[in-house]
Amino acid sequence: MALRGARESAAGVVPVTLLTGFLGAGKTTLLNRILSSEAAGRTAVVVNEFGDLGIDGSLVVGADDDVVELRNGCLCCTVRGDLARTVTKLLARRSGFLRRLRFDRLAVELSGLASPGPVLQTFLLDDRLRVETRIERVVALASAPDLVLQLERHPEAAEQLAYAELVVLGHVDRASPEVVEAAAAAVASRNALARVVRAERGQVDLDLVLGTDAVESAPIFGAAPESGEPVAMLELQGAGTTHSPDVSTVALTADSPLSLHAVKIWLQHLTSRRDLDLMRLKGILRCAEQPARAVVAQGVYQWLEIGPGEGGAPAQSRLVLIGRGLDEDELRRGWAKLMA
Repeated sequence: MALRGARESAAGVVPVTLLTGFLGAGKTTLLNRILSSEAAGRTAVVVNEFGDLGIDGSLVVGADDDVVELRNGCLCCTVRGDLARTVTKLLARRSGFLRRLRFDRLAVELSGLASPGPVLQTFLLDDRLRVETRIERVVALASAPDLVLQLERHPEAAEQLAYAELVVLGHVDRASPEVVEAAAAAVASRNALARVVRAERGQVDLDLVLGTDAVESAPIFGAAPESGEPVAMLELQGAGTTHSPDVSTVALTADSPLSLHAVKIWLQHLTSRRDLDLMRLKGILRCAEQPARAVVAQGVYQWLEIGPGEGGAPAQSRLVLIGRGLDEDELRRGWAKLMA
């Protein structure tokens, strides 16, 4: 995902994975795997409650001030009131000399009913967090046997899927193939960009979860790779627009160059509208003002960033919007007016 603040310093920036999902989706199982895995060493895991994890005492080598240090180099910390304050305190100890903590990345557990949106905004808007961290990945865990019913009853479930780059569809061994396919289709209808992996008994590649996969990573947000066309965007070809009763995805394309000035005005208007619940947007654009270089547009709620991407301009501009209350016809009319 690689959501970065405009003032990010390249030195010492801590990548962050947000873990979201309903109770019973498998978050505790996954967190225990991270905390006990040698491959996840030097990861600081921020959880709601230690007691829910049941950490094996033999793995603990030290504990102080709500932080537990494990033999594999992982740290586990509980949120005490405010998430931003908790993470800021960890960062201060990482860069300090007294009671110094050593970690290379953060994994943050969200409560079962929480939407990732406000947490993302915290990392993007907080003066310290936006400089010292970047959102590497939002991972949503979902129980295949329960997902369709949860989506019908709980709007929070749809929001968790809408923000995710990676959806781990768990407990597939407890559901029929038809139920698993229905769950996968429910994910696709709410987030056409998300990668879906199916897991049995919590077995999922931790590199995917923590964003340490050098080859598989295809950030939804952040700078474009050298090709100028991220894998996640390429996979959207032919996907079109998808709808569900709660959250929908609108995918827009243009073969002609766009006006960067018009793009900025239009997207600023969309993100400021009160009647539009625009959860996320991502665009890799070819603009007349910068014909040789890609322009990346990315946003969460009212937060919007438009700037140069890495690599050359794509042959085709693509913009994906995810949210509630999206009027596809209106968006397509507005998009058509952006041609240079």
